[in-house]
Amino acid sequence: MGGSPDGDEPASLYRWLSQDAELRRDAKVTVVPAPSQPGDMGGGLELVNVVLSNGIALSSLVVAVVSWVGTRRSSRPVVRIEYDGVSVTIDADSPDAAQDVLRALGGGTLDGGERGDAE
Repeated sequence: MGGSPDGDEPASLYRWLSQDAELRRDAKVTVVPAPSQPGDMGGGLELVNVVLSNGIALSSLVVAVVSWVGTRRSSRPVVRIEYDGVSVTIDADSPDAAQDVLRALGGGTLDGGERGDAE
């Protein structure tokens, strides 16, 4: 994830995802700290890790991330989602972003469409 020099964005995304009731049902959201270097005061938050219990939860995750990105007007963070060996970057809050990400990840569509080939 990029976009914030102070490291606040990963913590904000973690809080956002942790508070999403639908996502919490089917996902485990954790944080992975950045490795500390000699002389550092401590590692910062580097990665938000989400483990989904099923493929259907992917839609909830994508909607939550796209919604969060849309709230970050000043910093414009970049979020990368990896699923089943495919990686997609979310960096815009376009109305079609969630659908585009789901199609690229092969997870179908928000309206329940079938899992398809990545475009």
